[in-house]
Amino acid sequence: MTRLSVVIPVYNGAATLGRTLGSLDGQARLGEVEIVAVDQASGDGSREILERHAARLPLRVLDAPDCRNWMQTTNAGLRAARGPLVSMLHQDDIWLPGRVAAMLTLAERHPEAALWLHAAWFIDGQDRRLGRFSPPFGRRARLIDSETALATLLVQNTVALPAAMFRREAALARGGLSEDLWYTADWDLWLALARQGPVAWTPERLAGFRIHAGSQTVTGSRDLEDFAAQHQIPLARHGAALGGRRGRQARALGAAAAGINLALVSRLHGRPRPVWPLLGEILRLGPLGWGPLLVRSQILQRLVPRLRALRRRG
Repeated sequence: MTRLSVVIPVYNGAATLGRTLGSLDGQARLGEVEIVAVDQASGDGSREILERHAARLPLRVLDAPDCRNWMQTTNAGLRAARGPLVSMLHQDDIWLPGRVAAMLTLAERHPEAALWLHAAWFIDGQDRRLGRFSPPFGRRARLIDSETALATLLVQNTVALPAAMFRREAALARGGLSEDLWYTADWDLWLALARQGPVAWTPERLAGFRIHAGSQTVTGSRDLEDFAAQHQIPLARHGAALGGRRGRQARALGAAAAGINLALVSRLHGRPRPVWPLLGEILRLGPLGWGPLLVRSQILQRLVPRLRALRRRG
């Protein structure tokens, strides 16, 4: 019986798709794991790459020419999947050896979890490691209660998309990924699932999240107002789920982290915004809030790998 479905949305990913599928070699065991690749009418040879790998992997290829974005193609894959558990894997990311076995073992150990997570690496175009990518959940495997997980994840999306596993039924019950959130659809899903139950965590780094010039963060963030809204919508949807002082702090930290992200992106595109409003927001957090902001936003851990990638390209 299929236990895990791997959903891969595909659109003109020929440059990296072969490596993504190759990272599943030896992990996607027939009868236990299935791969559902949903092709959004690629025109660069991606379909041919999928068909070649289908000869040796338990891979189904679905055509979705009417889909307009990765959220829609992913939702099509979720609906077609057969496994009770699902992971998403984008065409430019990779899994490391042992990832599937580790996550299925984690699910057996913590069947009550609503979301299973592991740590990851930032990688460059040649699969070289640039830095660590993970939420600040510590160095030991454990089950994290819903409120603690939500208070951490609400501040910043620190979960690499290929580093999560969840129940297919739970995702479909909320309509799958929000198709208006091109940048934060995965974050929105993690928050929704964390509200439903505890989060199982292992610090093993079992995936690579690729940084490159053509990423959605770089290309899609040119519209700064839309980029800001991409952060505000998940915060508004899920922030009220935490009450009391803990909730107020998490919402304030999330707003500050969103402001930092916007400030960085505005400079990336040569349209820097005034920093005084952001500095005022950070100062209002007070000394007791500055440490949690650094830790939960993982700002340095996210920024340094990107600077390394830029230096290597330069």
